[in-house]
Amino acid sequence: MPILTVENLVKSFGKTEVLKGVSFSLEKGQVLSIIGSSGSGKTTLLRCLNSLEFANSGTVTVIPL
Repeated sequence: MPILTVENLVKSFGKTEVLKGVSFSLEKGQVLSIIGSSGSGKTTLLRCLNSLEFANSGTVTVIPL
């Protein structure tokens, strides 16, 4: 059972779409690396996961342990 599920996360700043339908899930004990060039949306994804930014669409589901 996943403890974190992200489905079709979309985030735009004006006309610039930064996150374009990001989806993944993590099981307890799994590790995920986020890599990419500068300006590719890594920090925006993390900010959406911890509610410092709000996505335009999509869902983030966290199951407490």
